Amino acid sequence: MSYQEAYDQLVELIDDIESEATPLDELPAKIKLATDLIAYCQQRLRSVEGDFQEALSRIKSQ
Repeated sequence: MSYQEAYDQLVELIDDIESEATPLDELPAKIKLATDLIAYCQQRLRSVEGDFQEALSRIKSQ
């Protein structure tokens, strides 16, 4: 899954969670999925940041 796909799915889930039309019985599963997507997005961002810092370090050392 790409970062953008995860982010888009997260936005949709948040809209669902905030909606009064979402049945209470569905909320725990949606919250769990949202939590997992947040963790995935954070990991991807940290990975990209690490790659960027590494590239920047290489440029500075040349």
